[in-house]
Formats: sequence, C-alpha cells, structure tokens
Amino acid sequence: MEEKKVEGIPPYRMAQIIKTAGDVADRITSGKYLFNPTYQECEIIIELVAETIRKCKDKEDKDVCK
Repeated sequence: MEEKKVEGIPPYRMAQIIKTAGDVADRITSGKYLFNPTYQECEIIIELVAETIRKCKDKEDKDVCK
C-alpha cells in the first residue's frame, strides 16, 4: 500500500480529533473512574496517554509489530 503525504489535517478529520479529545476530557472529569480529579491528576493522565502514544509510534517506526 502506498503512503500518502499529508499536508495538513482535513476539516472532517480535525472534527473527529476534537470529538475524541472532548470524550477523553469528559471521561476524566465525569467522576466515573476518578472522583473529583485535581488539575495535577488530569495532567498526569494526559502525560501517560502521550507517553503510551509515543511508545506505540516508536514500535511502529522500528517495525517491531511485524
């Protein structure tokens, strides 16, 4: 399969990204998993998600999954 060079994010894709970010924020603040989180706890959650994404990206770049 050919890779496409993406120059910018199309509006539909950006809308989906924003919806996902909103869903994550809603899950963090809804109290279902973590009641009344502080700003510091919210930052920790976001940093953990970012680190997980970086690790997955590194694995993909190194073709570890194949």
